[in-house]
Amino acid sequence: MTRLEDLLRKQFPTSSIVEDISEVEDISELHVGSFPEWSSLAHFNFLLLVEETFHLQFTVDEMSELKSIRDIRARLAAAGIAA
Repeated sequence: MTRLEDLLRKQFPTSSIVEDISEVEDISELHVGSFPEWSSLAHFNFLLLVEETFHLQFTVDEMSELKSIRDIRARLAAAGIAA
């Protein structure tokens, strides 16, 4: 389990997709709207949780561009953070 999987579980504890995340082949494909609980507001809160957990801050532009787990992982990798 990756740290981002842990954060998805924390942010979306009632989502059936997240509950069964071990069955998701590649969480990188998950994005805003992948399941009903992942609304735009929930996504903003998820990004805040990512910032807090990894001790970094996204720019306003990044906040609007980071739409998927793949995008978030790429941004974290650019900052030297494995997630």
